Formats: sequence, structure tokens, C-alpha cells
Amino acid sequence: MRKTCSIRSLLVGIILTAALGFCIGFWLGTAKNWEAYEQRIALLEQNIERLLNKQRLAEAEKDKENAAESLNVIEPYAFVLLAEDGFVAVYQADRETLYATTGILVDNLPDNLQQEIQEGKIIDSEEQLYSFLENYSS
Repeated sequence: MRKTCSIRSLLVGIILTAALGFCIGFWLGTAKNWEAYEQRIALLEQNIERLLNKQRLAEAEKDKENAAESLNVIEPYAFVLLAEDGFVAVYQADRETLYATTGILVDNLPDNLQQEIQEGKIIDSEEQLYSFLENYSS
């Protein structure tokens, strides 16, 4: 009986040692895998952050472009210079309401300016209008 107990004790010891070794090996392997897993997670988080930053920069650039485009609002012009009976006439922006007539002959103006007036030269403000009239009125 003693022999049987010794064999059983030996077998239990071997099984416990094997189980303990298996558990330790499993734990060490899991710990290594866990470190690799954590490193992969850290790399993925860095990549995600880098991509998000890129996306934010692209969106900021797009917003700047959109803001710049929205700032380029076309302001309505105030006056249009047109040729009428050989003289320069000043109309309001609607091209129908006469604002003023001038004594400036279209033929006395430079060729490029004559062409602009034939097509309707746009004047943005009263200051520009008066500046034009002063320059070309003799």
C-alpha cells in the first residue's frame, strides 16, 4: 500500500508540476502577446491621431478657402457709364435710371476706354465716378 501511495503521490506531483509549468508558460506567453497587443494598440492610436490631424488640417484649409470665397462677395456697383448721342452718360446700376449727363465726348477718350463705355463701364462708387469725371472733363 505504501508503494501505491508513493506512486500516486509521484503521479500527482508530476501532474501538478506539469499543470503548474503549463500555467506559467501560458501566463508568460499571454504576457508577451499582451505586450505586443498593447504596442499594436499604441501604434494604431498614433496612426489614427496622425490621420485625424491630417483630416483636421485639410478641413481647416477647406474652411479657409470657403471663407476666402465667401469674403469675395461681389459688391453691387453703383454706376454704369454708357455712350449716348456721342457723349458719356452716367446711369445707375440698373442701366435704366439716368444719373447724370456729361459733356465728355466719347471720341475724345482713349480707344480702350471708348470700348469699355460702349459695353457699359462699371463704376463702383461716387468717389470713383467723380474721379473719372474730373480726369476726363476738360
